[in-house]
Amino acid sequence: MKKRLLAGVLTAVMAVGMLAGCGSSDDKNSKKGGDSSEKLSFEIVSKGFQSTYWQAVYKGAKAKADELGVEINMVGPNTESDVADQVQMLNSAINANPPAIGFASLDTEACMDAIQSAMDSNIPIIGFDSGVPDAPEGAVYANASTDNYKAGQVAAEGMYKGIKDKIGNGQVRIGEVNQDATSESITQRGLGFIDKMIELLKADGFKVCVTGNDYYVGKAKGADGKEADADVIIEVAVPAETTTSSCQQVAEPVLQKADTIAVFGSNQVSAEGIVNANDTLKVCGPDKIVAVGFDSGSVLKAAVKDKTLYGAVTQAPVSIGEHMVQLLYDAANGKDVKDVDTGCQWYNSENIDSEEIAQNLYD
Repeated sequence: MKKRLLAGVLTAVMAVGMLAGCGSSDDKNSKKGGDSSEKLSFEIVSKGFQSTYWQAVYKGAKAKADELGVEINMVGPNTESDVADQVQMLNSAINANPPAIGFASLDTEACMDAIQSAMDSNIPIIGFDSGVPDAPEGAVYANASTDNYKAGQVAAEGMYKGIKDKIGNGQVRIGEVNQDATSESITQRGLGFIDKMIELLKADGFKVCVTGNDYYVGKAKGADGKEADADVIIEVAVPAETTTSSCQQVAEPVLQKADTIAVFGSNQVSAEGIVNANDTLKVCGPDKIVAVGFDSGSVLKAAVKDKTLYGAVTQAPVSIGEHMVQLLYDAANGKDVKDVDTGCQWYNSENIDSEEIAQNLYD
């Protein structure tokens, strides 16, 4: 990703006599502290605050902002379906003329005019979470995010340990619930899971077919053709809306199929949909359907502890917020910035309370 110095004058309050990347070290030091009127103030547009995941990102962002002596204004739409609302929020952020903007895009194509406006105003964009995929070259300076494709692979590897003994005695089904087929974090995670599961199954000599949502079926790598000939069917469900109740509605039919041996929910919302569906159906758990989630929150943590969920993958949302604000700060001070992979980890009932895992979980 192209890295460049911030050109032009920043806001009048912050930039008297100062060009980003061209001022003296004394100038930069004066921006980092001292008089509160000279504080850097960053605009951040997230995908929303509908899950505690985003609240954890904010927690990390606020902690880093306090450490650096800067201010942040973090906003987001009510749901991840509210693309138009997010575009309006991004335009408002640009109109505030900040030294840099943090952005996690719901739909980059819908934001193209706003992104161009940021470029025209010499405002660097720092992506976080899924970032801003397919943005014009030079618009996004760096991303702070999980490698979501790898994270999906981690989920598949974790699940496979629990289902190997269930495969080989007739056709079986693995469900996957993705809250959407548009945002890069969800699609990459979903495809990472599918591709790794296909790889693992085929390495053990099984034929695999992917059915369901057209996007995921078309993007999956290595699947065999006909459903009738498959040893394992991977069925991908995507709801009409990005809500827990909608994910629950599409999870229920998959969980009720007699040949279903496993199901994966690729983010907090979809995983909670699976847990809620199971509250009625009672089909997940030891010696039942192997259910795997993603992210954290009180619902998922409880489900992992009581083994309703076989396991889950956690990102490091607090770290994402911290790294995002650090990148905003560095870009505003004319430093070169680069992408930061904030990582992920598999957790289950055995390690959920360990120090290494617990630090990345949130309620």
